[in-house]
Amino acid sequence: MVVHLVRIAAITISIIVCTFLPFLPGRYDGFAVTLSAIAQLFGIAGLLLVPIGVLWLIYELRKRALIHGTLSRKDKGYYFAIASVGALSILASVVSIFAFASSFSLGFITLALWIYGVSRIVPRLKLLKNAEVGVFTPTPLYLIFVPIVVALFQFALVGPATEFSRNYAIRKSAELINDIEEYHRANGRYPKSLLSLWEDYDPSVIGIERFHYELHGDAYNLFFEQFRLHPLGTREIVMYSKLDEHFIAAHNMDRLTWIGEELEARQGYYAVYDASRPHWKYFWFD
Repeated sequence: MVVHLVRIAAITISIIVCTFLPFLPGRYDGFAVTLSAIAQLFGIAGLLLVPIGVLWLIYELRKRALIHGTLSRKDKGYYFAIASVGALSILASVVSIFAFASSFSLGFITLALWIYGVSRIVPRLKLLKNAEVGVFTPTPLYLIFVPIVVALFQFALVGPATEFSRNYAIRKSAELINDIEEYHRANGRYPKSLLSLWEDYDPSVIGIERFHYELHGDAYNLFFEQFRLHPLGTREIVMYSKLDEHFIAAHNMDRLTWIGEELEARQGYYAVYDASRPHWKYFWFD
């Protein structure tokens, strides 16, 4: 049982670490972003396993009633195991679909791992079907504790972690903004573009790839994309505008089709919020 408790703790900690990696300071890592998205999906969909685990655990605890002859000698854990594999298959399907959307190779690996796992589980299910009631089976503890603990951490801390990540990147933009303003003081205008092969100004957050710069009106907009999964399908753009003239087009085709007020009206975000510092806002796009 000690070994199983250690395994439960290790699995839970691993999923929690994967969840919060993109919000931590460091160099951008696209794979960490994908792992976090998968871990967060598990935090939601994994709760499907909890009711099965609770019923299975109740059955395991009632096995001692065999002493009084009130239960069949056949182990009913087989049926709980079948239900668990079914729920895990649903979860694996959701994760695989998301993985395929992010990367074909990652989706293929995810699906292959699940097929391999099922191939290892099926022979054990056959043995369990005709097994006599034996010792306590720890599997329901995995189905209960791992999803619940992961979900609690995510519900409680993903919001604050996102806010920390956003604010950290905003603070790291100070050097870039100062250099842009210094360029303006020296040349009487803002740079037309900062497009380049190498990035010298890093948001220094694992889940944020880079800063983007664009001339706009009499000044400019500086922005980055903040990693987030909730609300589902939402993309968050965090933007600085010294004149509070924040603008970003949802589609590049809009820039070729519309101008002026019509273009401004087609930004496409469904929510906008003030960030932690003046002249910074963040926009939610679906």
